[in-house]
Amino acid sequence: MIITPSEITLVGLIMFFGSLVQGAVGFGSGLLGVPLLVICGFSIPEAATINLVSSGAQNATGAWKLWSHLDPMELVVPVTVRLLAIPFGAYLAYVADLHFDPAQAKQLIGAILITLVCLLWGLRVVPRDILPIHWQLAAFSSSGILLGFATIGGAPMVLYVNAVSWSANKSRAFLFFCSAVAMPVAAISYWIEHGEKIFPAAATALLVMPVVLAGLWLGLHLGHRLSKILFRRITYALILLVAIAAIVGPAFG
Repeated sequence: MIITPSEITLVGLIMFFGSLVQGAVGFGSGLLGVPLLVICGFSIPEAATINLVSSGAQNATGAWKLWSHLDPMELVVPVTVRLLAIPFGAYLAYVADLHFDPAQAKQLIGAILITLVCLLWGLRVVPRDILPIHWQLAAFSSSGILLGFATIGGAPMVLYVNAVSWSANKSRAFLFFCSAVAMPVAAISYWIEHGEKIFPAAATALLVMPVVLAGLWLGLHLGHRLSKILFRRITYALILLVAIAAIVGPAFG
């Protein structure tokens, strides 16, 4: 696949917006970027690769800046479970790329997003200091599978941090760190499953990296200034609009 200058510009705009959201609330780059890229004609593996490269830099930077808020012992189970689940998700993406046409891929992504947003909006739990182990296993195995499938593994982790009594900065630091650690495993899994055909997408992500980092910088500052609750509601609404567009768009194409 040859990426044109107009496609590079489009990728830059989409990933700038995703990076801004990621910096502000600690997730959202994949949830917004991957569906928009698929809607614009990229395959799931291509869109996921672009997000994988872009969000790797985002998450490493965010984790480094907020590291002082983390307790290393609280990271062991989430990180381990998530890493083990990523290869299975990457295999599912390989199968989907073989058996779904582009329109079906868009609708599949849209359906996943609507399900996740409904959970994020509708699930209300009383925050506590720690969740039972079975909830941790469910949250981080599903997160790893979704990360391997289309690099949209943030939503289950958001459910987790909303269910524990952590500060906003600790929640953001946790999301950044778990995502940053998983990126090398996800990248290797994608390379094994998809081979050289994802290289142009990876190169495109590297070309727009300055724009991605600019969006992250702005988002990190907004995260300190804006109401977390208000910004999260706006983000969920945008994700829902993207999901609806992904589902109904092929009917008008």
